Amino acid sequence: MRKYLLFLLVLAAVGPAFGQNKAKIDSYVDRGETWLSDRLQMHWNTHATQQYMRGERYDHCGGDSAAVPTLQFNGARSHVTIYARPKLEELEARQEDPRGMYLRNRNLVGEPYEWAAISQTGNIIGSLNLEIAGAALDAAKLWQKTGEDKYARAAWRVLDTYLMGVLYTKMPLDLDHGHMQTLYGLQTQEVIHEDVVPKLTQLYAILKDYKGFGAGEFKAQEYEAAFKHWADVIEQNGVPHNNWDLMQARFIFNIGQVLQPNSAYADGKGQEHYFEIVETGKSIRQWSLKALTDYGYDPANGIWCECPGYSQVVLGDLAEFVRLYKEQLGRDLMQQLPIIALAARNNVEYLFPDSMTIGFGDTHPGRLNPDIYRKLGIDLKSLQPSRTFAAPRTSWLIQRNGMDRLKSLAFAINGSDGNHMHANGPSLELYGRGLRLAPDGGIGYSLYSGDDYKEYYSQFPAHNTVCVDGVSTYAVMKSNHPLQILRNDEETIGEGITAQISEVYFFEPETRSNQNRQVILVTTGDQNGYFVDIFRSRRQDGQDRMHDYFYHNVGQIMHTSDAQTNGLLPLQPTQELAFAGAHLYAYSYLFDKMSAETDKDVKVTYVMHPDEKFMTPRAKQLWSDGDVTMTQWTKGEADRTVFQCLAPTTEGLSRINDMPYNIKGQPTLTFVARQRGEAWTRPFVSVFEPASESKPGTIRQVTYPDVKILDKKTTSAVAVLVEHADGTRQLIVSTDCDSAKVKVMGKTYKGKLNVIHLPEKE
Repeated sequence: MRKYLLFLLVLAAVGPAFGQNKAKIDSYVDRGETWLSDRLQMHWNTHATQQYMRGERYDHCGGDSAAVPTLQFNGARSHVTIYARPKLEELEARQEDPRGMYLRNRNLVGEPYEWAAISQTGNIIGSLNLEIAGAALDAAKLWQKTGEDKYARAAWRVLDTYLMGVLYTKMPLDLDHGHMQTLYGLQTQEVIHEDVVPKLTQLYAILKDYKGFGAGEFKAQEYEAAFKHWADVIEQNGVPHNNWDLMQARFIFNIGQVLQPNSAYADGKGQEHYFEIVETGKSIRQWSLKALTDYGYDPANGIWCECPGYSQVVLGDLAEFVRLYKEQLGRDLMQQLPIIALAARNNVEYLFPDSMTIGFGDTHPGRLNPDIYRKLGIDLKSLQPSRTFAAPRTSWLIQRNGMDRLKSLAFAINGSDGNHMHANGPSLELYGRGLRLAPDGGIGYSLYSGDDYKEYYSQFPAHNTVCVDGVSTYAVMKSNHPLQILRNDEETIGEGITAQISEVYFFEPETRSNQNRQVILVTTGDQNGYFVDIFRSRRQDGQDRMHDYFYHNVGQIMHTSDAQTNGLLPLQPTQELAFAGAHLYAYSYLFDKMSAETDKDVKVTYVMHPDEKFMTPRAKQLWSDGDVTMTQWTKGEADRTVFQCLAPTTEGLSRINDMPYNIKGQPTLTFVARQRGEAWTRPFVSVFEPASESKPGTIRQVTYPDVKILDKKTTSAVAVLVEHADGTRQLIVSTDCDSAKVKVMGKTYKGKLNVIHLPEKE
């Protein structure tokens, strides 16, 4: 009775979540001590010790027959599969069948069960085993709270079955003898996804205190040998020069935590050995923390050499190591690696005014994790992004005129230098009225292994950039194609009026083309402003066939008009913008294509209409300004065709909660301008103005005054005159030469870029 009352006190203290979890674990352990462990995905019958792969997919098992069940391997590197992952209750005990797994086929009417080859099951095996290990860990914690033996016994059965299987499972072999051989773990195609390791190390640490084991049941020596074997595989495989290294180091450190000192083992490899791998290791595929941070962080600004999403992962892992070093080793890792503090402070520079990260490369924009700053002892609220920031070594820059979610404007430009980057040239993102109005496309729903990633999302046409001759591309993922930042600063051009100016150069390697992009954010008031984008592109050999300017905008409605008359352009259905013609596959992902050949100035309107049927209650509060509109004015040129079309979903924004419409179900509004011949003396020139119903735009018209070149070196010059409803005007004069001398509207201007606030027109 006293024990039961004690349990009720514990239950009251930890709240309803504990009660719900206990009921779930009870539903497992009350079915028998081995119910959970019997549902692990193992080689229950064959006891196969060797797994054979074909690159990213499982092929078959073999090798010697072990004395105990061994680990079954994941079906594929990618999680994508047509088969539904079963619940634990749907699994049969100790199932291993040469036909594979008996699963529901989600692609067939009625989702009938059928035998699925292991290679076609994605990550189902690893997912099931991870869930079972998590349930066992929860059971062990329940034993700690309640003292009831049934929880400890059920948890131990999972630990024993799993670790004995680890002990007798060998390094997988790739029958293709390819790169994947260097990435395998013992159960997954990537050592960084041996996510069951921390659960099993915690489980082991808890169960060591259980006194109810019979003679020979708790095999500590074998369990620790299994952990060491696992750590050795993780050290031997993987990737040392990016976020993988830290994820691998976490698993190795987890294992080191539960081991005894070196002196306890005949091979001398104990806790100190595995901690040293993390701190000072020199393995070819497992670098030390210092070696990795020296390689990956820019010492000048603390920016990591991967896309924004993965940089957050790296900083999070380093913050966890700071915590572990302090709590486990009594040492301050931030003193050893001061770059961590700099990285944390400048991490806010990734933010757009919605306080989420910019989205280039393999990134899903998200908020900064406050736990990172808590572990580092840094107040996140005290950190404010600067208005202008550039990271030359990692090939990106950002300009913001504030951090107000609805009022502020911002833009970012990126190249492709580092890990998880795309083939995108000098790519542009625009932010305004609370939205990434001109977003990056994302990764794709099948991630890196999917055709949509390889053919579209990672390629030029998925980005706001210029593709040369329909073939611009280069290696993605680990890419070495930076842009050169020529300018990134801010000027005050009038009372309360600023111009934030960036200029970049990019060498496009596929066609050996020079590309220059000038982007200006002109702020005209507390909640108004606009962007100017001037993009020059030409082949070095002069053999230009065409240059395609791609622009993508969020929303559901798009209109393309004659900028002078505001009448809709006579667009006609077209089969252009396609792989046909020896172009990139990415062109074939564009659909509902309409085009018009015109030399006229064009005006495009994009509308995002909040969908109350889709929005969450919080979204309805956030998006109370009505429709959000982006208006684009584009200068016309001879030999030009403009296209209005749809592109695949902006998958990069698909994980943002409280969106104002169903971004996952909406194709991306896309504008393409195709310039036949070169696009250097006839650059792509566009003005973009965000607006909303409560914060309307101010631009009345955009024109392009004649430019007279007065020097011999300048080959390209253009002027843009932006006139507002109140009569105010700004003139932007752009050239391709630092020593340029040009005459516009009766005045002479020098240099590559001049932004002038003019007196009101009489």
